Amino acid sequence: MIQSIIHTSEKGNLYLYNDNQRLSLLIHPEFKKAHESSMNVDPYYSGKYEYLKKYGFFSEFDHANIETFIDDSMVKESIMQVPQILFEVTDCCNLKCTYCAQGELYEDSENRNSKNINIHYAIDLLKYVFNLAPQKKKDKLYIAFYGGEPLLNIKFIKQIVEVAHQLNAKNDMTINYVMTTNAILIHKYIDFLVDNKFSIMISLDGNEKNHSYRVFCKDKKNSFQKVIKNIDFIKKKYPAFFESNILFNAVIHNRNSVKEIYEFIYNRYKKNPRISELNIVDFNPIKNNIIQKMFHSKRKSETEYQNEENNLLIHNELLAYRELSDFLKHLSVNYYISNVNDFFHNDEKYLPASTCLPFSKKIFLTTCNNLLPCEKISYKYSLGKVNQNIEIDISRITRQYNLYYEHLKKQCQCCYTYRFCGLCMFHIKNLYKLESEEFVCDWFHDQITFQSKLHRVFSFLEKYPDDFFEIIEHTINIS
Repeated sequence: MIQSIIHTSEKGNLYLYNDNQRLSLLIHPEFKKAHESSMNVDPYYSGKYEYLKKYGFFSEFDHANIETFIDDSMVKESIMQVPQILFEVTDCCNLKCTYCAQGELYEDSENRNSKNINIHYAIDLLKYVFNLAPQKKKDKLYIAFYGGEPLLNIKFIKQIVEVAHQLNAKNDMTINYVMTTNAILIHKYIDFLVDNKFSIMISLDGNEKNHSYRVFCKDKKNSFQKVIKNIDFIKKKYPAFFESNILFNAVIHNRNSVKEIYEFIYNRYKKNPRISELNIVDFNPIKNNIIQKMFHSKRKSETEYQNEENNLLIHNELLAYRELSDFLKHLSVNYYISNVNDFFHNDEKYLPASTCLPFSKKIFLTTCNNLLPCEKISYKYSLGKVNQNIEIDISRITRQYNLYYEHLKKQCQCCYTYRFCGLCMFHIKNLYKLESEEFVCDWFHDQITFQSKLHRVFSFLEKYPDDFFEIIEHTINIS
């Protein structure tokens, strides 16, 4: 049962959150006493409480209005408008990172046996997407290369770039090339990458100790010195390219921290890294103790560093800032700034979780010829295949998603974040075991959990009140 919540901030201020109107109010302690039916309540606040109660401000409802149906036309439209093609260039790698999602700590539904992607199938997929270009509403396409270590198959990357240029002669789209690499081989191919204006994400976990889980396959030695040498080489040879096209990604674990990652990468390269947590979905249960030991919370580490006066954190990239932004955009009255029709018609419906429609953002071809909507999704959720033809059964995909939605509805309709949880359903552990007791959504927000979320959001907002106006102006779409 979803109902109004009274919560406090770190400063002790009281707020009332009403889900029906997406409205939050600063309230007096006497108002809370009236809500709790306490004795000796100030008549003014007692009257105010009764007035709001009369007009449904404290009405409760058992289930949120969760939609559980998408149709074939929605999937077709997503495919037509897909903005990015992503290739798993190879599943080979010259490193054996301890926490690699393709390593022994995780269960894997595809056989990974040092395999390169099929160039002919990849070109067929490229042509397929380009043939849809005249129907596209956008004039930009991203082509991304992923691994394994993609530079182990540089021949494929060069072929795809060449074919893309040929196909684009008629379409005249802007093509942006993107690659994620461990940088072990990047010095050999940097001229080609610069010539084609690649945006490059380099994996670097901080200083030498921080980086020590990223080891070479053969001798298990830390790859740090080689990576740093190559990065320094690029910075020296192509300073302008380094400034505009090189980014860093780090994984937080028990050998580093947000502070160490930021201070090493920023002090050396004047770059602010992206930081991700260890994957805690689909890990091998036998390795659970290892995963739990290695896993460290980004939020906790970031908060600790944020409390230091001279931290290097970018304010609008803080998890707390993003949480506030999501709250204002989806769970506050400001939602109606960009969704005026919902305000007048009061007919809001929500799909379970916050999963993208299939292929609405990416189409990912693996080395086993499977098609996925994202590189972060397990291979067992394949949505198609590329063999002699592009095999995308839209009706099957629609049925598959609707089946997931129908089962997720049971939890989502009772969750306080049903409007927007930010969760991709494919990251729910045991999603494929919908009918069993093992299926549990760890992101479920009951009243207590949501109250903690409200506490974080409003405590942060009180500390940084100007963020409200910044988010309204730049994040929430005013149309």
